[in-house]
Amino acid sequence: MSNDVMRLSDLVSEYARFYRVSLHDAAYALHELFIELNFNYQSKQPHEAISDQVIWVGRVGSTTRSLKPYKLYFSVLAEYFNSLIGLSVESEPRFVRCLYVGEPYESKDIMPSMVYLSKTLLGELIHETVNESLGFLFNEDSAKNPCMSSEKETKAFQGKELVSIQGLARGLIEMIIEVDKAHRGLSKKTNPAAILLAASQLDLNKRPSKWRAALNDLAAAAEVEDFRGNRRTLEKYVGD
Repeated sequence: MSNDVMRLSDLVSEYARFYRVSLHDAAYALHELFIELNFNYQSKQPHEAISDQVIWVGRVGSTTRSLKPYKLYFSVLAEYFNSLIGLSVESEPRFVRCLYVGEPYESKDIMPSMVYLSKTLLGELIHETVNESLGFLFNEDSAKNPCMSSEKETKAFQGKELVSIQGLARGLIEMIIEVDKAHRGLSKKTNPAAILLAASQLDLNKRPSKWRAALNDLAAAAEVEDFRGNRRTLEKYVGD
């Protein structure tokens, strides 16, 4: 296998080794990164799949591209990394969902070890799309020097954490505004009563897990689409 080619299934461990973080933290960081990649990429090229020069479906034990016409999207890769957060080593393997564009036209679940990527092209795409640099995608010696991340790369990792916090804060502010509008009868959302009901379920005397559930319900009722309120993110920043 070429030095420039990497299995998707190895991306989390390489990230963890290079940035000196746990596998769970690496999966979380990649999940956040690919969410941002998907948002920025799709805003410029709606419904466009990832080029098969960057990421492609190969064969069992071979980087040779599959003869079957598959398409991969950043959104499903983000889901794949999200599925890895909190898993133990003994957990069942996760799959990558891709689109088979032959006959019939349908979604397929592929083993991540059959999905390959060009480190250089993916690194360049990440840099161009979200202006970040993953050092281990460019540094040929990263396997020999896994702890030699630069200050810039460390800041980039911290930046992903900041993006999550900012997303939560922005979503919470939007929800406060919608609750206020619902109280004053000014809401233009589908179901203002559902907003007030969801807000009434927030209780600081309950466990944080109850806060997370109430916040997710409130975000859904208030139709706050960009609220980074998925279970993994809230667990990390709200607590258990």
